[in-house]
Amino acid sequence: MSRHNRGYSQRPWSKLKSRVEALFAPSLQLAIHCNVFTKVSKEFTFDEPRHWVVLGRGRAGRIIWDFPGPFLRPAPDQPPRSIRGQPLTYWEDGYGWAGKKPSEPSALMREYLDRPRERLMEPFDDPWELAAILRAADRRLGRACLLGWRNNLGTAHPARLVLTARFGHSHAAAGTFAAESQSFPTGPRYSDGPTEPASGPRAG
Repeated sequence: MSRHNRGYSQRPWSKLKSRVEALFAPSLQLAIHCNVFTKVSKEFTFDEPRHWVVLGRGRAGRIIWDFPGPFLRPAPDQPPRSIRGQPLTYWEDGYGWAGKKPSEPSALMREYLDRPRERLMEPFDDPWELAAILRAADRRLGRACLLGWRNNLGTAHPARLVLTARFGHSHAAAGTFAAESQSFPTGPRYSDGPTEPASGPRAG
């Protein structure tokens, strides 16, 4: 599988990425990426988009959220690798057939950007938990607000990793951070993306 730019415009994704990352707390090493991979089989070749979020820089960086990989069913009658979020039978369920609609991650990011600050703690229609990661990173939301909200998150929620990185281990339950760092499944196919922020081609 290889990455490429064919048929996609960098500018819309670069602009969206910049707007979203501008909301992150200055000291937080968090980046959101998007790219398109070409998958080749004996029968056909097709472009497969992907979004992912990396916490940390360089070798210390790790993927804490990945779409659509862990949510995809290996076959229509089989469960996905992740027990979290809404299962996807086909990657087109998240990106639209032939790119005819905005991707689910891009649509959610735009909804987050458009929502007034005073309503950011209200629920989003987000079955894949991306909005919670954005909320945990948002510099406009303070410590007391977010750490109180943290108590409502499951112990395996990826937003907990962001809160711990942002506010420190002292605010996490003893022993929780190490367990959480392994909570999001990433197989070989979905763990080889870049760990430095980079503008990728548009996929939604």
